[in-house]
Amino acid sequence: MASTEKKQSIEAARDLLTQTRAGALGSINGDGSPLVTLVAVATMEDGAPLLLLSQIAAHTQNLLREPRASLLLEGTSNDPDPMTAPRLSLNGLIVALDKGQTIAAKPRFIEKHPGSVTYDTELDFHYYRLAIESARFNQGFGRFRKLGPSDLLIAG
Repeated sequence: MASTEKKQSIEAARDLLTQTRAGALGSINGDGSPLVTLVAVATMEDGAPLLLLSQIAAHTQNLLREPRASLLLEGTSNDPDPMTAPRLSLNGLIVALDKGQTIAAKPRFIEKHPGSVTYDTELDFHYYRLAIESARFNQGFGRFRKLGPSDLLIAG
């Protein structure tokens, strides 16, 4: 029974990860204080979170100095009580994509965020992935599960 519940939780967490268009990105300021900002989110082919970040943004500057990050994705848009809606907190390291990875990731991001074409081509934005180290999936009051990268990512 627990195995079935875990499988269902993993499937629901993966669905939330692939369907969510934006999330709250937590980074660490130079003085050690936290900074949380809204970012557009897509997913890499393996399911890892994919971000397109401006090089001049405070969160990007933080992440270039200290790559530890947290990303909160939530599914509350249609739920009258946000505390009962699903939410996924991902922790890990932000990693810049190399040229080959960017070529593969770019169409995935632009398909999910068509308005990002200008950012991608005309401004100082670059692609990053969150290398997931741990996750917490909450499906409502008292329904929480710790997950790891192997639960959320598709083996390649």
